[in-house]
Amino acid sequence: MENLPLPPTPQGVGSKTFTPPLLDGSITFPQMIDHHLELSPKHPFFRFKPTASSSSNYDDLLWGDVARAIHRAARFIREHATSALTDPTSVPVIAVLSAADPVTYFTFTHGVIRAGYQVFLLSHHNSPTALAHLLVEAGTTHLFISNDLSVRNIGRAALDLLKINQPGYSLHTCGFPRFQDLYPSAESDVGFEPLMPMETPSLDSTIMILHSSGSTSFPKPIKITHRSVLEWARIPWYGGSDLCGEVLGMHALPWFHAYANMVVAGAATSGFICAIFPPGDRSPPALSPVSILKEMVATDCTVIISVARLIEEWACDSDAVAALTRVKCVVFAGVSLKQDVGNFLSSSGVSLTSLYGITEAGPISKFFPASPAPEDWEYFEFSHHTAPFLQPQEDAAGTFEVFFPSISTHTPAVLNANIKGKPAYATNDLVGQHPKNPALYKIVGRVDDQIILSTSEKTNPGPLEDIIKYDPMIKNAVMFGRERYQNGVLIEPKKEYEIDPADLEALASFRNAIWESVERANAYGPSHSRIFKEMIVVTNSSKPFLYTAKGSIKRQLTIDHFQEEIEATYRAVENAVQTSFKPPVTWDYASVLEFVRKVVFSDLGHELKDDDDIFQHGGDSLLATHVRNTILHALRENGISVAKITQNLVYSTPTILGLARYVSSIGNPSNADAVEDRHTRTRALEDMVTKYTSDFPIHNPTALAPASEVVLLTGSTGSLGSAVLAHLVTLSSVSRIYAFNRKSRDGTSIRQRQLKSLESQGLNANIVDSPKVILVEGDTAAKDLGIPSELYDEIRNSITLIILNAWHVDFKLTLPSFEPLIRGARNLIDLALASPHPTPPRVLFTSSISVVMKWDGSCAVPEDFAKHTTVVADMGYGESKWVAERILQIAGEVTALQPVIARIGQISGGANGFWNQSEWLPCIVRSGQVLGVLPQAQGDVSWLPLPVAAIALVEMRNSPYGVIHLCHPRPVSWSSIFTHIASSLGAEMVPFADWLRRLEGSLESADKIQVEEANRNPALMFLDTFQQCISVADSGISFRDAIGFPMLETTRAVEVAHSLRAENLNQLRAEDVEQWLAYWRRSGFLHPVQLLV
Repeated sequence: MENLPLPPTPQGVGSKTFTPPLLDGSITFPQMIDHHLELSPKHPFFRFKPTASSSSNYDDLLWGDVARAIHRAARFIREHATSALTDPTSVPVIAVLSAADPVTYFTFTHGVIRAGYQVFLLSHHNSPTALAHLLVEAGTTHLFISNDLSVRNIGRAALDLLKINQPGYSLHTCGFPRFQDLYPSAESDVGFEPLMPMETPSLDSTIMILHSSGSTSFPKPIKITHRSVLEWARIPWYGGSDLCGEVLGMHALPWFHAYANMVVAGAATSGFICAIFPPGDRSPPALSPVSILKEMVATDCTVIISVARLIEEWACDSDAVAALTRVKCVVFAGVSLKQDVGNFLSSSGVSLTSLYGITEAGPISKFFPASPAPEDWEYFEFSHHTAPFLQPQEDAAGTFEVFFPSISTHTPAVLNANIKGKPAYATNDLVGQHPKNPALYKIVGRVDDQIILSTSEKTNPGPLEDIIKYDPMIKNAVMFGRERYQNGVLIEPKKEYEIDPADLEALASFRNAIWESVERANAYGPSHSRIFKEMIVVTNSSKPFLYTAKGSIKRQLTIDHFQEEIEATYRAVENAVQTSFKPPVTWDYASVLEFVRKVVFSDLGHELKDDDDIFQHGGDSLLATHVRNTILHALRENGISVAKITQNLVYSTPTILGLARYVSSIGNPSNADAVEDRHTRTRALEDMVTKYTSDFPIHNPTALAPASEVVLLTGSTGSLGSAVLAHLVTLSSVSRIYAFNRKSRDGTSIRQRQLKSLESQGLNANIVDSPKVILVEGDTAAKDLGIPSELYDEIRNSITLIILNAWHVDFKLTLPSFEPLIRGARNLIDLALASPHPTPPRVLFTSSISVVMKWDGSCAVPEDFAKHTTVVADMGYGESKWVAERILQIAGEVTALQPVIARIGQISGGANGFWNQSEWLPCIVRSGQVLGVLPQAQGDVSWLPLPVAAIALVEMRNSPYGVIHLCHPRPVSWSSIFTHIASSLGAEMVPFADWLRRLEGSLESADKIQVEEANRNPALMFLDTFQQCISVADSGISFRDAIGFPMLETTRAVEVAHSLRAENLNQLRAEDVEQWLAYWRRSGFLHPVQLLV
């Protein structure tokens, strides 16, 4: 038996008619109904306006009345369902398709449950095709259809489709009982006998099936358990006040929907009264905002449960507003209330409350807060029976995606994610935190509503659409732009402001009239989300937006509905050019530079420096299109071929100088060689990304999340890999590590290589024999990683994390030489997506500072994806890392994968001083013994000790951010390190340029062949690198370290990795330097004598 804790806010205190049931999990909701039949029979359950002949203000149905009717319904259903069952051991699934009044509907559906069956609530607003799909998907055995003409027609059409498409499917149809069949007169009810007490069912057995709205595709059945309904019933006990005796106006709610069922469940534990339209054959008035509010007033409602659409209509009627001020609370849910409407009502004295609930997770906001601040009407507080996990959004401060882990007091009906080892429901909802009260949140959009442009930038349309919809001329707005270069917006005008969109003059006038509202949205959103006037698509009532039964927009279906108009808008914009600028008379560089300046300045709206990045100064994708089209137009006017100009002209050369050089090379081919090289390189990088980002597999979870972490670590025999392996073995949460490496060319076994690497760092070599460690030799570029299929399946079925660490380090190779590693990265992505776990294993990629080596921004390199090839170092190694980053970024956007890219700066020595002597820094140190001098450089370095780098990297595996920098967050000066090294070696410190000249001179004056001199003075192997450092230093580019490497931002790194925080990590000190020197001397890299000159 469950033993759930008693919630904090008792209900029904002091009531003479209501006795709360047990809430500890010992009884289920249908047993609560039997409880009230015995202990609360005189307490009102339903309230409605009386008949004309009645002298009372309203009529009540008591709990005793309803409970007896539910027992009658259960008998009725058993008689009709049991006789038709072919398998008496199976549990019937009883579908209900009905437009019956709320009392009859509730009574019948709970009669199904009391009979021990599963009830499937169907919306009669579905299409016949959707209904047929749902009936089969849920395994329906019986369909009860009410006698309403429209319902019968839709049901008959769905059944006809089933006969055609599912000829062997067995489904029994039955008629729906009338109100008077379930609620006979007192005279006819003399012989009533209750059913036998029911056995307590498993809390995890299905009681009810609801379905999604089908706003993006076919609706899906959602199974609701006894546990879920019990949690719904307990929700008032987590609220702010005793609701017993309160009258909740529920006239606006459809009773096949989760909203009504979640609310009404609370009546069984709190004793509030549900006000509804009268039951039976009395036809309700035509449903309108006026008639609904009139019924609420007539039944003395103290709380109104409604939807935003109705509240917005009431706000336009002063009498309605006055009526709303007289109730204690007006609740809205489902769709956000327009902010201007909410502000107006709140300032008028209406007490508004936002309710947050989801079919898949139940009601999850406090029901209701005790004394909410009027100005916070759009915010809610999570109910304390839940434990929401809020994942920050990288591109929106204070915005979070909401997850609900399964806990003892809250078990979502759908579990599709894993949070900290617990199954959870990923809502896809985005919430914004209150700026002053961190306990309050509001819905701001959905993750799956996010528009990902072709530039990979993201737009969250919800807040922008809300701003646009405040315009008095606009009924609704839907933004579009997925996989396009620019956003647009569909506008549905209010009836009185409709136009003919084909009338270009009227269209221009309407766009101008609403432009101020669109500009407010543009000011609110990021620059890449900007909507241009040409991208406003206006609709009219002859082709309206598509809505769900609860009044929310079917977003994707609406966008699909207007695809023809959207395509026409993009074509018009793509063909737009600026013809006001005369093309250059001659196509020399100076003339083209002046022409490009004018074009860019005009589109941008302000001037900028010729070498400024256009996109960092307000440029966006629409500007890129305008500028490219204008340049093409000018070239064509002069009869110049534009065949070589690519679609991404402005993206690949995002400065006025770059554009001018390239365009002048087209107009004057003698200038073309250098520019062509740069474009060829860009195309090669982008082609490689395209090659490895097509046809990602779909993640199809089939198993529960594992209880422990299992890691696939590639490159475990390298310096960082060994340190990471040694740290992973110490973690209790990690049960297994597959240490994956390529076969050695010289035949050395993986065991020998792993032992040697661990011993060289002074790490515990015995971990090779740990039961946690499995050494694997393979090839990530090969099919199934080049390992036996049984082992591949074992890895696929168990891993929770992939650390992609293996990468060949050779700064002289070109991009094609790294393609096997890039193919290996894609294979590991596919491996992750083939995982059976609810969430695919994260891929943690050790990238490199070389990806952003040419960064020239006005700040340190941000912890974000590097979208442009212009920042990548001109070498195959950095280019290959950039390609891998982009592949992972795209995979994270279009699949369930959540990659983390750790962009690594310089890693310094290990715990015993180990520092790979083939790296550039040890080679500089060796040059001090050969040349007698060491370089002095101005500035800082942010080298991170190897043991800390390993720990921090592992800490980053659960990062909410896609990109993190792994370097020392508290740099030290170059001189503080090299002064100590020079003193230890007896070398002289000279300016970096002087040291470089001596290094170059040592090669020119050497009597020995160059290879021998390089062995003696290995710094010569990095001569090109050191020459580039001087070039960068002379360029005056800001935010560079002592030898010209870009400075990396580390805010996110320090947030995620505790080992990088100041209390856990010292700055580099003399003791560290001494350890390096001692190691190099022990290894023979440095000679005991100080100088070799």
